[in-house]
Amino acid sequence: MAANRTGMASTIMLSREALLPALALVSKAVERRSTIPVLQNVLLAVDAKAGTLTITGTDLDRELRTTVACQAGKDERFTLPSTLLHDAVRKMPEGAEIALAAESDFATLSSGRTRFRIQVLPAIDFPTMDGGTASHNFEMDVAAISRMFDTVSFAISSEETRYYLNGVYWHAGEHFHAVATDGHRLAKFSTALPEGAAGMPGIIVPRQTVDLIGKILGDKGQATIGLSDTKLRVECDGAVLVSKLIDGSFPDYQRVIPAGNANHFTVEKEALAKSVDRVTTVSSGRGSAVKFSFEAGGNLTLTTNNPDAGSANDEVTIEHGEGDSVEIGFNGRYCLDLLNAAEGKRLVFSLGDPGSPTLIQPETDDELKPLFVLMPMRV
Repeated sequence: MAANRTGMASTIMLSREALLPALALVSKAVERRSTIPVLQNVLLAVDAKAGTLTITGTDLDRELRTTVACQAGKDERFTLPSTLLHDAVRKMPEGAEIALAAESDFATLSSGRTRFRIQVLPAIDFPTMDGGTASHNFEMDVAAISRMFDTVSFAISSEETRYYLNGVYWHAGEHFHAVATDGHRLAKFSTALPEGAAGMPGIIVPRQTVDLIGKILGDKGQATIGLSDTKLRVECDGAVLVSKLIDGSFPDYQRVIPAGNANHFTVEKEALAKSVDRVTTVSSGRGSAVKFSFEAGGNLTLTTNNPDAGSANDEVTIEHGEGDSVEIGFNGRYCLDLLNAAEGKRLVFSLGDPGSPTLIQPETDDELKPLFVLMPMRV
C-alpha cells in the first residue's frame, strides 16, 4: 500500500499511446472541483505478474476504470492528480515510452529529457465503489445502447426538485425500454429484450452516467450490463463503469402518451428542422413559442413573434395529411431538440385539439419505432 512505502521506487514502463487515452477516459469520472483532494486524483494499481496498470477515477456516485499494458517489477497502488497527470502525458512526444516511479510522497514521470515530479496521495484514502450483487446480468449490442441514449437523452430534466426525472428510465416488459421526460416533452426508445433482462427492476440511470456510458461504448461489439436496485455496472472494451442509480419512482409516463389523436400530418424531418431553426432566430431564449399551422391538403406554416425583436414565418410542405387543420404552439427549442434526436427522413405528427399533447413518430412500419410527445404551448 502507498501508505507504507519505504521510499524505494519501482519503475513502471508503458507507452504514451496506451496511457493517454486511458487517462482521458477515466478523468471524465473525476470531480475536479471536489474539496476532498484524493477525489481529484486517479488511482493507479499495478499488477506486475499480469503486466497491467489499472486506472480508476470516481466522484463517489460513479466509478470508472480501465486497464493498460505495462512492465513493472512489483505490485503497487498510489494516486496522482488526474488533470496534471493527463496534461503531462499529453505534452510528451508521440510514440514516447514513459517511465513512472512512485516513492512515498512524489512520483517521477519521465521520457527522454522530459521529467515531471508529481505529488502522491496514498491509495488507502481513495474511495472505491462496491458493485454489489447484480440481480440481473445481460449483454447488449453497443449500437443499440447508443441509439437508445442518443434518442431520448435530450428530454432528461435538469430540474433538481423533481430529481427522479434527472435520468433515463430503463425497464423491461415485452421489450426493453428507455424513457426520458422533463414534463414538457417525452422520448421513448424500445428494442428487443436482451436475454437475462426479463423481470429486471425498473431503474433510473442518472444523466451523468448516461454521458459516461456513451464515452466507453465502442463502434461495435457487446456491452455487459449488471444491475441491482441501487447500482448499475457496464463493461465494454476494457472499461468498467459502476454507478449509483437515482433512488425514486419514475412517473407513469404511459398516461401522457396520446392514443386517440385523429389528425395526422407527415413532414420531411430535415426541412422542418431548418424551418424551425430559421424562425427561432427572432426568439428570446428557450421559452419562445412557435405557432405551427397544419393545413389539411396544404402546407405547415411556422410563425414566431417577439415584441422586442420582430417576427418570422416559414412554410414546410405537408407530404401527407389526414383529418382537420390544426393550429398549435410548441416551444421552438424543444421541438428542434426533438428533431435533431429523431431518426428517419419523415415524421408523422398526430394531433388532437390545440391544448392536447402531440405524438410524433418516424414514418416507418417498424413495431419498435421511437416515439416523442410534445406538450403544447400557448401562442
